[in-house]
Amino acid sequence: MALSDRNRDIFAPGVLFARHVLERIPWPKHGSTKESAAIARARIEAAGYDVALIASEEPEAYGLAEGIPLRVGFTTGWAKPLKSLWVRRHLTRPVTRAASAGVECAHEAEIIFRLAEGLGLHGETAPTRDPARLRPLILSEAPASRDDIVVQLGRKWTAIGLDPASAGTIVSTLAARGARLVVSPSEEIDAISLASGSAFIVCRDVMQWKRVIGGARLVVTPDTGAAHLAGMLGIPVVDCFPDAGARAQIARWHPWAAPYTAFVAGDLRGGAGVARIERAVDAL
Repeated sequence: MALSDRNRDIFAPGVLFARHVLERIPWPKHGSTKESAAIARARIEAAGYDVALIASEEPEAYGLAEGIPLRVGFTTGWAKPLKSLWVRRHLTRPVTRAASAGVECAHEAEIIFRLAEGLGLHGETAPTRDPARLRPLILSEAPASRDDIVVQLGRKWTAIGLDPASAGTIVSTLAARGARLVVSPSEEIDAISLASGSAFIVCRDVMQWKRVIGGARLVVTPDTGAAHLAGMLGIPVVDCFPDAGARAQIARWHPWAAPYTAFVAGDLRGGAGVARIERAVDAL
């Protein structure tokens, strides 16, 4: 598995046969540092892999797979003809996927699974939705206890189209119910305004974040990695999306293997939004 330095610990220890880590250059630029990419390419070449499944759209992902006999990746065909021509030059087996979420209402897990078709993965014809099988890939041990609610903070609450007042009211209401509020270090400033005086946990690394989410009975979040992590662990999720293209976005990005309730920003503005969130929390 080739991973970035930000998600290098997303899998449980011992799950991966080998892990090649690339150091990301600062967002919004794409790609990794030349030094870390060179080290990863050298180690991948030395490993002598037979198959590369290229799940990323980053150009450097194709460079990492260079020289591997079977290279499987995605093409969007005539929707993006120049990009598709470039991609096909780097693949031995192209797999078609839609260029935008609105064209096919398949979940991202199902789309990614297409890369492995024909490789004889123990007769698996679809990705499992069994949290009992998925959880050990992410967490090496079960949490000692489960908290009632975990709320993922961050700028995505307003990025989905929710006004700061409505987002803050949702967060403060859940905090008053004893929810644990969590945030990444890069979004700590955003959390201060959202939390409105409530205490929150800054997860300094992925391992700490996984433990907090993994110890939840329920997670409330905008459409972020917290929804995907909880979804793989079988933890119920209240998941909030933008209004634009909501049906397709929910179909593609809803929590995969967990019960969930999805809202769009328009459902959550004003006092009615808080009531809707609370009803969903109680139901789940």
